[in-house]
Parts: sequence; C-alpha cells; structure tokens
Amino acid sequence: MTEDREHQTSQFRSKDPASPAILMVDDNEINLQTLYQTLEGQGYSLLIARSGEDTLRIAAKAKPDLILLDVMMPGIDGYETCARLKADENTRNSVIIFLTALQSTQEKVRGFSLGAVDFITKPFDPAEIVARVSRHLEVHLRHKILLQENQLLADQLEDKLRSIPVDSVERAEWIKSLIHSGESDRVEFKSTLRWNLKTDRAEKVIENSWLKSIVAFLNTDGGVLLIGVADAGDILGTVADRFDNDDKYLLHVNNRIRENIGLEFVSFISFQLVPVEGQKVLLVQCQPSPSPVFLKIGKDEDFYVRVGPGNRRLSTSEVLTYVTNRKAKI
Repeated sequence: MTEDREHQTSQFRSKDPASPAILMVDDNEINLQTLYQTLEGQGYSLLIARSGEDTLRIAAKAKPDLILLDVMMPGIDGYETCARLKADENTRNSVIIFLTALQSTQEKVRGFSLGAVDFITKPFDPAEIVARVSRHLEVHLRHKILLQENQLLADQLEDKLRSIPVDSVERAEWIKSLIHSGESDRVEFKSTLRWNLKTDRAEKVIENSWLKSIVAFLNTDGGVLLIGVADAGDILGTVADRFDNDDKYLLHVNNRIRENIGLEFVSFISFQLVPVEGQKVLLVQCQPSPSPVFLKIGKDEDFYVRVGPGNRRLSTSEVLTYVTNRKAKI
C-alpha cells in the first residue's frame, strides 16, 4: 500500500458514496496492506484506522456498513472499541467482524456478546475474507432495506393516526384502513372487552389484557387499540361482551381505566364506540404519557412497554433504565 493510498483511505473519503463502506482496523501495517489488497476492486469504499481511538472517530463520521476490527491493540482494545461502537446511536448498526489470532471459545463468546457477528483468524486467508465480508454485507444491506421499508410504513401509519376524521362514515373507513394495515407497535386488536370466547364467560384476564396494552401505549409512543376486532382483522363488534347498552359498556371502560391505570392519566386516553360494517368497535386512542404509568391490579403494580405488536413487562431495574433514557430523549 503506497503512502498516498494509505493517506487517502485513512480519511473519510469514498470513491462511490453508494458503495458499501468498510472500515479496516489494525495496528499492524502488513495486516492492513493484506486487507486492502484483498478487498480493493470488490466494489467497496475502503477506510482504515490504526487504533481504537481512531476507529471511534472515523466511524462516528463515516458510519461504515462493516468494520473489520483487530482485537489486540494498544490503548483501547477491540473489545472495548466494539462496546463503545454498539453503545453509540450513530454506529450501533455497523456490522463488526473481529480480526484475531486468538482462537479460544471464551474469547469468541465475549466478542459475540458485545455485538460482533463473526471472527476472522490470523494469518488471513484472502478467500475467507472476501466470502465472509460479502455474506455479512449482503445480510446487513437487506436489513437496511427492510428497516427503510418499515420506517415508510410507520410514517404512513403515523399519518393515519394523526388524521382521524370527524365524520362518522369517514371514521369507520379510517378504522377499516387501520385494520387492513394490521397490528403493529402503534395498533392492536382485541376481540372482546371482558368475554372469553373459548370459555364463554367474563374473565378478568381478558380485561387485564387490554389494560396492559393501554399502559404500554402510554409508556411508549402512544397508539390505537381497537376492541371488537379479532387478531386476523375480522370485525366482531361488542355484542359478545353482553352489556345491556352502549352507556353501560362505556361506563365499564371508564371505571377500569380510572381504577387500574389512574385518574391522572385519563387526559391521555380517549375512547368511543364507532359503527363499522354493521358492528360497533371500541376505538381507544392513547397519547404518550410524560410520566411513568403502572397497571395496578390488586397489590401489584406492573410497568409495560410496546415491543413490536405486543406488550412487555419490565423488571424494576429495567423500568429505572427505561424511564431515565426516555426522559433524556424527551
């Protein structure tokens, strides 16, 4: 590797911004030369770093798709560098492959636990480098495309959630469009309010289920709960819950929210019955709460968040970490 080429690749420069960027990290010039000569001409934008400190600086600016990271380096070693990269929002999605002469299972387990996806053993086999880099980049780029598509769908859903119509007919069509889009981190369906369709009786576990969803929406980014809609999207309505009339149905919803979630959070929750295809669906809209919300059942108080199309209960230590991080973002 010539001095000019070495200088150029150590900077944040790319011959083709659209090509995958690879950051090669090693404190040994011979190893860097081998890596460069192996990957040059493969259609990648190549960058180099010679220390953990340089890696963090260059990666923060370049946001490489893949990092070939030497384990044993003076100063910040590869493991610590990996941990810092994965902790940084700007670099946590970069694929990391460790370069090492170490072959112990313990070292590999440590690397995988920090977020690395693979190891390449020294001395390097050029064919192995090309194969592993190509495979992991293929998976990574597919994942990026999937994330972009998911973000597009999320943006479209966000637009829907912000544009609920006032007209009852338009509102019904709006709900049908949500049902058609399916469940997500912002939308959930529940078949009934209190009635277990399998045992054919009212059960607290059914009520607690939709209360958990409301709490999870409040603790995350808000969302919409539709009760009277099956998981598959079939519109069931509210008849199965066997209330005498709509007023008693809505009063029951109101009482459960106040008793099990809290009066102080009522302003973040709105609900109404909406006629949809000859049935009535309970539309519950939740805004994100600025303070933590717990579901109170008996003596228990549980904290839930949305994870994909479901809810997850956090442990006490997880709640503390989650609330702290969420406040920092707000």
